[in-house]
Amino acid sequence: MTRDVEEAVGTGVTIRFEASKCIHSRGCVLGRPDVFVPNVQGEWIHPDAATVEEVAALAHSCPSGLCRCGGSSNKPYCDGTHRTNGFRASGAR
Repeated sequence: MTRDVEEAVGTGVTIRFEASKCIHSRGCVLGRPDVFVPNVQGEWIHPDAATVEEVAALAHSCPSGLCRCGGSSNKPYCDGTHRTNGFRASGAR
């Protein structure tokens, strides 16, 4: 399995986004739209737009890794079944 990891380095914090684990709950985008700016060309993660503590709080509240499609054979954890069972996250394109 290929790990698609983006890394955004700020002055006080580095944010790593692993696309294969993201379940698109949109908590990061809705919680800090100044830090996570989706659907733009180029850089979309801006770690310096928030404090280290604010970025850490978002990371700790992220549900990625949990199954949202209901098809995982390893519930409550995601096993990637959503890629083949037709699941579409709300707001995802």
